Amino acid sequence: MISVRELEAFELFRNAPAGVIPALVSRGLAVAVQPNEVMFLAGSKPRGWYIVLEGRVRVVRGSGSRQHLIHTEGPGGTLGEVPLFAGGTHPATAIAAEPTRCVLFTREALEAAIGEVPAIAFVVAAALAKRVRHLVDRLDGRSARSVQSRLAEFLLQQRRGASAIVSVGMTQQALAEELGTVREVVSRELRGLARRGWLEPMGGGRYRLREIARLEEAASGEAV
Repeated sequence: MISVRELEAFELFRNAPAGVIPALVSRGLAVAVQPNEVMFLAGSKPRGWYIVLEGRVRVVRGSGSRQHLIHTEGPGGTLGEVPLFAGGTHPATAIAAEPTRCVLFTREALEAAIGEVPAIAFVVAAALAKRVRHLVDRLDGRSARSVQSRLAEFLLQQRRGASAIVSVGMTQQALAEELGTVREVVSRELRGLARRGWLEPMGGGRYRLREIARLEEAASGEAV
């Protein structure tokens, strides 16, 4: 079961007109998935529109070591809009990165909810527009910057306060997908940063950042 309070907490519904959330809540289906469980496969027919309530879902394209992360959705994020409204099949695969709970609205349920409260259509459109903007920004970042630059930025973002020790928090394969490259390139870049003395591997996906200023230069594209 889902509640009105759960959806009210999300930015997507922050300024939603009266009636939007109750109309959705009454028609949603709870879906629970475990880590590494596939929610839908690229090429599969859509079940409907998902809203992530808890956890995190990674959406990827490709196979094996050539997978690329398209986007990640956490609480309040949505999935499945494109094939649901454009027709056809899912263009990518969605995989739970951790224990995840979602609410699913089938096309029939969503059409009924929109028929009751037409403003729901604008909420769905807003979610899709946000997705397009994110993907355009992500494409710009990948095409204009090197893997080293993207890796340095990622490592700096993992810092907590003034600590120089960071945890990647994922496998090198998952990190490669996050950065839009392959695992071999990520491994090579990490070794290169270690040889330069910019970071020190500590095991278990943890690193001590020894040259934060140089990493900041690399993240900005100024270092080679």
